[in-house]
Amino acid sequence: MAELESDKKFLFRSTLYNVLSTILKVAGPALAILTARIFGKEEFGVFVSTQLWVLTLSRISVLGLDKGLNWFLPQNTVYGRPQHLGYSESINRSVIIAAGITLIFVLLKPEFSLYALSIIPWVFLHIFGGTAEGMRKPQYKMFITDCIVAAISPLIAIALHFMNVPHALPIGLLCANILGCIIYLPLMRKILPKAKFTKNSIPKELLLYSIPRGISEVIASVLLRIDLWMVLFLLGAAEAGVYAVMLTISNGLRTIRQSYNPILLPVVAGMSKERLGTDLKPVFSYCVNMVTLIQLAIGFFIVLFPDKILMIAGKDFIVQPETLGILMFSHLLGGFFQLTATVLNGIGKSLYTLKMDIVSLCTAFIASYFLIPIFGLPGAALSTLAYILLQSVWNNVYIYKLNLQLYSKKIIPYALWSIFLLAVYVFLPSFSLELWQKIAFYAAVLSGLAITQALNPREYQSP
Repeated sequence: MAELESDKKFLFRSTLYNVLSTILKVAGPALAILTARIFGKEEFGVFVSTQLWVLTLSRISVLGLDKGLNWFLPQNTVYGRPQHLGYSESINRSVIIAAGITLIFVLLKPEFSLYALSIIPWVFLHIFGGTAEGMRKPQYKMFITDCIVAAISPLIAIALHFMNVPHALPIGLLCANILGCIIYLPLMRKILPKAKFTKNSIPKELLLYSIPRGISEVIASVLLRIDLWMVLFLLGAAEAGVYAVMLTISNGLRTIRQSYNPILLPVVAGMSKERLGTDLKPVFSYCVNMVTLIQLAIGFFIVLFPDKILMIAGKDFIVQPETLGILMFSHLLGGFFQLTATVLNGIGKSLYTLKMDIVSLCTAFIASYFLIPIFGLPGAALSTLAYILLQSVWNNVYIYKLNLQLYSKKIIPYALWSIFLLAVYVFLPSFSLELWQKIAFYAAVLSGLAITQALNPREYQSP
């Protein structure tokens, strides 16, 4: 019980950080949308696509060691190993690989050299973030990587643009990544004071766990972006710019769920077989509860005011707005069911998640290839929904075979709220509501969600 209470306190504290960082993250999408308006659809579409490609290359460089450290560092104390074991070794190997990829990129694609220079600082951000999460300091990554770096990049780019500096977008990205690394450095020294640069090999246990996670992360990075790349390939840069804005908005929901992955994983990794049978269910259900609660608050806002949100980018970006609704419901579904992948990684099933991601990538590619030419941007969103449905079913079937209990009946109220959100999305266009009526309805929804949370059984209350 003491261990469960400790885990609950950590989850509750991390949830508070999560909510705060989510509020701050609102500035990121807003600035990204403003950036799209300033630089135009074509230039913004190329930037987003190239930026995501460079991010994928940084993931390849890291080899999954950032995710591995999230799992490995908590076990150093348990097994009496040096607390910092694996940290410096991971940085050394990752930077060497990143430097090689950057050099190749610069030599073969000199026109994208400024983008390539962001790979090395991005590698440091990955390792620093994974280390902070493994040491139960997820707020470092939440506020530095997810908030500060994400917000500073478009701000620098916009400032450079008005100063008539060429290549403002990639320079803004590079400067933001470097600034993030500088902020991280004293914090890393604080949580791992004995860590020093070393040429030692990466611990075998860490490497064996991380490589499947690394490949899986690369595949997952491609998976999360393949719809945008397929839109760029099949429909052109202008449509990719429009779709990128919709992704930026809907990713607010996906980010909520993703932000709980590094919070839940070290908790599950620290559970014995006996605790998996007794403590996993309340811990997992608590996370699903909080993820869905936050997602619903954001989801109702998107459903009620989609045109107002897209207007931030300009009238040219109000194209097939139903795309935004499909993306939103895809990520809401993921909030309920995709945390199961985190549980599986927490119990060491990194090879399983790799297989799942490979099949999911194939599914997303095939769906995008056939649906985008037929339906346009909604087809890209439907391809996202297709692979999320696949993962949700696959993971839960596997969890059932492992005889693990995850879902409590007490999450049913949030499932009902999700159904209500779907109904609002479907039937709202039939009603001509004034702006003040939508605002009043949204206020009523927030009040209802707050009451639902307040009436939650004790299992879900803060420790």
